[in-house]
Amino acid sequence: MSVDFLMWIPAAVLLALLVLTLTAGALCSLFRTGETTGGKRVFWFAVVLLLPVVGALAWLAVLQRSTRTAAAGGSGTEPLA
Repeated sequence: MSVDFLMWIPAAVLLALLVLTLTAGALCSLFRTGETTGGKRVFWFAVVLLLPVVGALAWLAVLQRSTRTAAAGGSGTEPLA
C-alpha cells in the first residue's frame, strides 16, 4: 500500500461525515415540519435517501422558500418577488 493512498483517507472520512450530517439534518427537518404529510413526505424521504447531497439541498431549499412565503403571510402558492 502506497503512502499516497493513505493521504486521502482523512479527506474521505471528512467528506463522508459531511454527507451523513447533511442527510441526517435534512431528514430531521423533514419529519419535524408540519408542512409535509403523507405522499409528499414519502417522496422527499425517498429523494433525500436516494440522492443524499442533491436531495438534502433541494429539500432545504424548498423548506427555506416555504418558510419565507409563510413569514410574508402568503399561502405558499404565490410566486416570490
